[in-house]
Amino acid sequence: MKIILRTFVGTRNCRTKNKCTRISQPYPIILKPTILSAFSSPTYSTTCQPTIYSKIQNKSFTYINVVYFDSLASLLCLNTTLHIAASMASSLMILFLVLVLVEVPERCMAKKIQLVSRLTVRDNETWISNNRTFAFGFTPIDSRNQFQLAVWYNELPGDRVIVWSANRNSPVGEDAILELDKSGNLVLTDRNIIVWSSNTSNSGVHTAEMSDTGNFVLYDTYLSPVWQSFSHPTDTLLPGQNLTVSLELASSNSSPSYGGFYTLKMLQERTSLSLALTYNLAESYNGSQVTQSNFSYWSGPEVSNVTGKVSAVLDESGNFGIVYGESAEGTVFVYKSEIDETRSNGELVLRRITLEKNGNLRLYRWDDDVNGSRQWVPEWAAVSKPCDIAGVCGNGICNLDGSKSNASCNCLPGTQCSPNSSANVKCGHQNENSTSQYKIATISQTNYYFSESSVLENYTGVSTISKCGDICLADCQCVASVYGLKEEKPYCWILRNLEFGGYEDPGSTLFVKVGKNVSITSGRDPRTSGDSNSSSTRNKVVIIPIVLCMLALIGLLCFLLYYTVHRRRSLQRDMERSLTVSGAPLNFSYRHLESATNNFTQLLGAGGFGSVYKGSTGDGTLVAVKKLERVLPHGEKEFITEVNTIGSMHHMNLVRLCGFCSEGTKRLLVYEYMKNGSLDKWIFPSYGGSREITGMILDWKTRFLIATETAQGIAYFHEQCRNRIIHCDIKPENILLDDNFHPKVSDFGLAKLMGREHSRVVTMIRGTRGYLAPEWISNRPITVKADVYSYGMLLLEIIGGRRNLDMSLDPSSFYFPGWAFKEMTSETPKRVADKRLNGVVTEDELVRALKVAFWCIQDEAWMRPSMGEVVKMLEGSVDINQPPMPQAVSELIAEGLDHVYKAMKREFSHCDSKNFTSGPSSSLATYSNSTMSPR
Repeated sequence: MKIILRTFVGTRNCRTKNKCTRISQPYPIILKPTILSAFSSPTYSTTCQPTIYSKIQNKSFTYINVVYFDSLASLLCLNTTLHIAASMASSLMILFLVLVLVEVPERCMAKKIQLVSRLTVRDNETWISNNRTFAFGFTPIDSRNQFQLAVWYNELPGDRVIVWSANRNSPVGEDAILELDKSGNLVLTDRNIIVWSSNTSNSGVHTAEMSDTGNFVLYDTYLSPVWQSFSHPTDTLLPGQNLTVSLELASSNSSPSYGGFYTLKMLQERTSLSLALTYNLAESYNGSQVTQSNFSYWSGPEVSNVTGKVSAVLDESGNFGIVYGESAEGTVFVYKSEIDETRSNGELVLRRITLEKNGNLRLYRWDDDVNGSRQWVPEWAAVSKPCDIAGVCGNGICNLDGSKSNASCNCLPGTQCSPNSSANVKCGHQNENSTSQYKIATISQTNYYFSESSVLENYTGVSTISKCGDICLADCQCVASVYGLKEEKPYCWILRNLEFGGYEDPGSTLFVKVGKNVSITSGRDPRTSGDSNSSSTRNKVVIIPIVLCMLALIGLLCFLLYYTVHRRRSLQRDMERSLTVSGAPLNFSYRHLESATNNFTQLLGAGGFGSVYKGSTGDGTLVAVKKLERVLPHGEKEFITEVNTIGSMHHMNLVRLCGFCSEGTKRLLVYEYMKNGSLDKWIFPSYGGSREITGMILDWKTRFLIATETAQGIAYFHEQCRNRIIHCDIKPENILLDDNFHPKVSDFGLAKLMGREHSRVVTMIRGTRGYLAPEWISNRPITVKADVYSYGMLLLEIIGGRRNLDMSLDPSSFYFPGWAFKEMTSETPKRVADKRLNGVVTEDELVRALKVAFWCIQDEAWMRPSMGEVVKMLEGSVDINQPPMPQAVSELIAEGLDHVYKAMKREFSHCDSKNFTSGPSSSLATYSNSTMSPR
């Protein structure tokens, strides 16, 4: 008989599926009679449960693997492989298993929590996970004599970070006891009153464990989970924890306890679902109890037509997304971590997602060395601006500061802070005498979050803004109304209550019905409370006007002196401020801009919207000043409103508007200066002769980055701004490049200043027909899908490094979209790429970009994707179907390429005779093979 025995020690990390890490070399155990033999590699189990199994490898040997795990993660494993002659296997199998089981050291057995175990507040004991990362026990609430049963990080410095709580809504006192009783029920009592239990009596619970993943688990005899804290989340999601359709995270009202206003859960539609953040209320505006109302203010990407199990999961690398399918084969990322780090110093990097009491969902990563300190570092947040969170100021108004990152709260007219309100501030009616007479308080540049149940009526086509307030005043049920514009059409929402809070919105006006005797001013900041002393008030009435008058007089004298002596320095400081401080654009005088540009001597370019000149501040910072031409006859107020709307849009891929000038008929805009100029100078050979010689050709990586980030910039003003903008003129000349070749879209929002008809004429004059969607030519309604078409044409030119129409080529390839589609469908996509790249491209990205481009230039607007979908397709987060041939391309082929080519040749000859071109330094495209269309 030949017996071969080998044993090794290793660790099993069950949080990373099907991976085990060896920590020591194999060592032999000798059982007589044996013949020791060496093996090259150990055998690992693929399950996190204790397993004894056998497997017939061949006719000569039977393999018996005995694997011991003493918890569900980061465990000490003992794996013994026995090779026994096949004829002896049946009779000796049990004997060898018994011998191995007897010899298993105690350190390999799990430290389970047995029945009738207990914890008390007074003893201050806890149950710790094997890796000492997590603790389970009682923790105090706000240093009071109240406690909650919770799971927290055990050995991290600073305040305890709680990841799960059993009784955050029902704190207990110093006499509280937690017991795993004889029936298997985990029970929390306070002075013999049951506060909470796991409801697992007589369910077969045998042991419990605080696992290394942060999951507190009750097991049956077979070590299958009967109950686990991961299935009852509070406000935190840990790596590996599944948030299924039936579960939700709920925020805390006040740190660290008491259950909250905000929830994260999956919202299901007919054919799709998505993660959503929701603000929940149990009171109406006037404080009367009503059925709970809610408002969803953020949602993640939609998942359509899913089958099988669906859950939201955070993995150890920091990726957060929705996993679906019977085998979890599908994933849609909500956030994909750019930090490729799962371990630090050999230890797992700790991460958590927490729904905070202010309604934001944040992903945190524990950093052991942040400027010499150890702390939690925010890695991602669902909402970037606090006022985009419903209810952040209760039912009051949220206002952003200049940095757009900090918010202040104010009550609505006729209301004041309710002193007994909960953690989220709440404004209530002032204690005024009742009256049957009402009036309307107007709050300009303000919108309001409301649910469908709050709407009494929606009026469209309201003739004036004030008419919306008059409608509310005449309606007995109306509490407030909101006026705004949607796709250039006015609307007026009539509301029966105000619950979810308001926010700044330049294009909207809020009307609130108040009592006739109520002062029409915004209420006090709801974060402050208390009454003023009457004598102090009388003193202020006397002193404040005197002080203000003196300050005004001194200020006026200083201003006159400053304006006279430091006029030029004022210009420099204003411009420096505009380049460093975000917020509304500054209003410059025409004389100041004339001085900054040296009397408009250095022309950067000229186009349909106007000419652009180079300017400089006192410290040498460069700016670009655009003199607008053919602007609609707006009044100064309307022009400034539109400019402020453009200036409020901040994105890394949009050219930043620093300031403006509006004097008489003069209209100027001040932009940040872009060193590398426009994209057309870098991708078209006609502009790049010197660059080709010096090797300054954009490589594929840079081109694909420009295409993706340009799409992100367009998607921002299409989908992420309250005032949606249609660009109307997307082309390489309007894509500018910074020092690092990151693209920035320019001239967004200017089409609205020009008006549709003016913009149409200007667009035609500038020769940009090659980028125009069919609806421009056919006089159909213009939507954001027109920009998608233009982007598709732009994307093709980035790929090919040539204009979409090039009469210098032969008839088979002069129209680039038609030739490129043929090459793509013939599976020779590399022929489409710019020949100057010499085939050095990433083929997967190239095919993806070509498919996106041809979906974008479909003739029917409904067939084109949104820019948000374009970004996802370019990033590779969604699959892309094969696009059909655009109708214009098929019609061109049907008409005959030779025939069209000759007709276009005649058209260009006619243009040559008229000689209307502009130089490369201009932002105008040349009339030649640049932008004409065979359409």
